[in-house]
Amino acid sequence: MTWIKSKNLNITINFKLIIINKMETERPYAKVLKILLKDIAIKPTITSIAKEMDMSRVGLWKVLKAMQSKKLIALSPVGTGKTSAYIMTLNWNNPLIEKMLSLALTEEAMKNQRWLSSFSELENQVDFLLLYGSILHSPKEANDIDVLGIVSDKRHFKKIGEIIAKIQKTQIKKVHAINFTAAEFRQELEKPNKAFIDAVKQGIVLFGQENFIKFIIAISKK
Repeated sequence: MTWIKSKNLNITINFKLIIINKMETERPYAKVLKILLKDIAIKPTITSIAKEMDMSRVGLWKVLKAMQSKKLIALSPVGTGKTSAYIMTLNWNNPLIEKMLSLALTEEAMKNQRWLSSFSELENQVDFLLLYGSILHSPKEANDIDVLGIVSDKRHFKKIGEIIAKIQKTQIKKVHAINFTAAEFRQELEKPNKAFIDAVKQGIVLFGQENFIKFIIAISKK
């Protein structure tokens, strides 16, 4: 009886270790996917991604090859030499991509419970909402709380303005809110407007992660 209990305990522990190891193995995947999704101004290089993820080029290359084998990304060489650079693109034909990205963006938002709570009334008014700027990396020194709301209908602007005014009463720092329709925001990014490109790259999608992904897919097919 003791032997059976011990065996069952070992099976449980081993199963949990497998799950944990699987999570740790796939964690870099989510980071790479987010970088490729949000860096819309330039094509990220292996060097730039490795630096952003604090990994060696060799370590990142192994991750990229594993992701390629799982059909999560495509790696296309530029040139024919052994030291050729590679273009990395998301494989949108894989139905797992959108789900993995949605989960990764949602997990990122969940780490910002304060702002999720503060701006919760906007969730049903916007297609997606970005929190960006110095409030994320230097909250004490930040002068403003920058949010960017994208809507499908301009008629939502008035309601959003009313909600922002209500939120402002609960905040010491000024809430600086900018609202666009998807078409207007796309035009800003295509100008290109560096401030908004940086907002996409470095900001947090508080609400509407799936809509944000669909928006990026749409502008990437221009």
